[in-house]
Amino acid sequence: MSVMLGRQIAPSTSQQGITLIEVMIVVAIIGVLASIAYPGYQSYITKSKRTDMMSEMQNIANQIQSNKLAQGTYSNDLVTGLGGNYPLQGTALYQVTFTPDPLTSNWSIIATPEGQMATDGTLSLDFQGTKCRGSGVDKKCGTGNDWNE
Repeated sequence: MSVMLGRQIAPSTSQQGITLIEVMIVVAIIGVLASIAYPGYQSYITKSKRTDMMSEMQNIANQIQSNKLAQGTYSNDLVTGLGGNYPLQGTALYQVTFTPDPLTSNWSIIATPEGQMATDGTLSLDFQGTKCRGSGVDKKCGTGNDWNE
């Protein structure tokens, strides 16, 4: 039998809960992750809204072609109700205009951004299917998805 003289054995204790420092570390980590992820999320949302608008412009182009087949010419009468603000419900993100040239059968649809999309750049779609975003030297065009990069 061994005896320990002069030393006391501390009673065992178990930790209950977490400390304030641990909570602060977790909050700081979440803050850093959010500050990294949020700009990417905003970019994704902007690109999604831009793609939705270009899809809507493609629908307008299809309607223009259908109306042209029925009437035999391009005119402003073709697009009654097709221009204006988009989306139709909620806050307007784009102002859409149609510019036909009845002499050459050329036309273009232009979507000018407004509201939260105001800094994104003008979208356009022409009779050849060329899609463009922006203006001047920053203008990106293509028939595929190059305009949306």
